[in-house]
Amino acid sequence: MLTDKPKSPSKPRKSTFRRVVEWLHLWLGLSSGVIVFVVCLTGGIWVWRHEVWHFTEKYQRVPVQEKPFLAPSVLIAKSGNYLRAKDHTEITLQGITYGRAGRSVMCSYGLPDEKSAEIYLNPYTAEIIKDKRASAASENFFIFIRAGHRFFWLPRNIGSPLVGAACIVFLVILITGLIWWYPKKWTNKTREKSFRIKWDAKWKRLNIDLHNVLGFYSFIFVILLTVTGIVFTFEWFEKAIYSGLTWKEKTAYEKPPLSDTTITQIKYQQPVDLLWSRMNTVYDRQKIGTLWISVPEKAEEPYRVSVNFGDGTILYNSRIHYYDGKTLKKLHWKSDRAVDYEKLSVGEKIFRMNFDIHTGQILGLPTKILAFIACIIGASLPVTGVIIWYNRKWGKKKKKKSGLEQSME
Repeated sequence: MLTDKPKSPSKPRKSTFRRVVEWLHLWLGLSSGVIVFVVCLTGGIWVWRHEVWHFTEKYQRVPVQEKPFLAPSVLIAKSGNYLRAKDHTEITLQGITYGRAGRSVMCSYGLPDEKSAEIYLNPYTAEIIKDKRASAASENFFIFIRAGHRFFWLPRNIGSPLVGAACIVFLVILITGLIWWYPKKWTNKTREKSFRIKWDAKWKRLNIDLHNVLGFYSFIFVILLTVTGIVFTFEWFEKAIYSGLTWKEKTAYEKPPLSDTTITQIKYQQPVDLLWSRMNTVYDRQKIGTLWISVPEKAEEPYRVSVNFGDGTILYNSRIHYYDGKTLKKLHWKSDRAVDYEKLSVGEKIFRMNFDIHTGQILGLPTKILAFIACIIGASLPVTGVIIWYNRKWGKKKKKKSGLEQSME
């Protein structure tokens, strides 16, 4: 005689909201996982581009000397004579870039047949250190990494919206993941599972902890990096973020001002020297990270002077100035970038920081490390998530059937 086994208490049914959240998290994660993995991993690598360039390209460094930098005209004359001695009779100066103490100066030139040369010199002695005609190996590597991060190594018009759409999907995945992570009831057991990784657990349990716990701790940082990244892809998203931060409508990008072409006589014989001296007077030379002076090649083009502070990689508080090509009169530029950072509202300052926040360079090394860790965790989430899905769907061991079950078949 067969008797019915006592029924075990059934688990309470999940709400429709909970089921929808879990369904979205699962299937959106599976559909976008490969792109999210690539974008996060390449983003983590790209964080360290400046450090790699600095240590692998030795021509960027010179011994610090206790004397001032040589004027641009001296360095331009030395590099120009060097190129002319190599039978480059038609050379066009494009610009000169000064760095901090201990950095070389770069003079960039246009050559015939649309070629170019970057001549690196010692700013204290005018000694030529490097004649660079092509990208270095480290630069090519990071160009490749950036192409994966921004375009998934596809043509820009295809890859950019694809990556942007995947990042928007990733935002939904992160939010639904946080909802899924949140326990229905807080107990000592749920707290331990939610906030601690059980390193001595079996690998399946450890994988779940790595997905849930690391996902929770990195949530804010990964969200921040994702949102700041989408700004570079979709104009409508950029305008929405700008409006949300400033309560203003973002104006269209204004083209740089033009020089007065009716003036034909050059007022100053050493215009680059004058602009260089002017910037070192207006700003504290010890605080300037890079000073780049772009030389006009056409009559209507102005001189452009860009000043970056700190280590020279920070952009949010940089200064950009335009000067007439003949008179060196300062030209007014109708753009939000023309307004000094200190004069912006709080929302405008935050928006101006978008690139530096996204790349982790906003506060230097500490935030770079933080961004790197967040990117690596972000890259791990699709991997650990797929493993969890696989284990729950196919990884469970089939229970051996009892003798009674077998006899009933």
